[in-house]
Amino acid sequence: MVHITAEVQEFLKKPLISTLATIDESGAPRTRAIWHDWSSEQGLLLFTHTSSTKWQHILRDPRVSLCVDDSETPYRSVTVDGHVETVTNQSSLLFPTVSRMSRKYYGLEEGAQFAETYRNVDDCAVVLFRITIDRITVQGF
Repeated sequence: MVHITAEVQEFLKKPLISTLATIDESGAPRTRAIWHDWSSEQGLLLFTHTSSTKWQHILRDPRVSLCVDDSETPYRSVTVDGHVETVTNQSSLLFPTVSRMSRKYYGLEEGAQFAETYRNVDDCAVVLFRITIDRITVQGF
């Protein structure tokens, strides 16, 4: 188990867009901006459409790297290397997680509107997943 300090946990709760790196079919890294949600109970949660290229890469090879960085001084960043696990109980956790994330990134009103589009989404269309952390690298802490 990788130890994550309280300071890093607080950083991961900030509304910073993260960059997810997956491995494509040729073995090359591919990156994509993505929202993340950190909680000490659930870990590092993300979601995507099952038809997305990033999810297709993850199905082929679950190893990923996620970088969260703050472009404001003092330029801190956290990079998490690990592998993806699909969250069980998708139907009960997807909407609350998307709602929490959308309010964090969009604000209360716009976030609530965005989240509503995921209230009754088909479990086959969207997947909630977590990154099991194998290594964490921090900079500026």
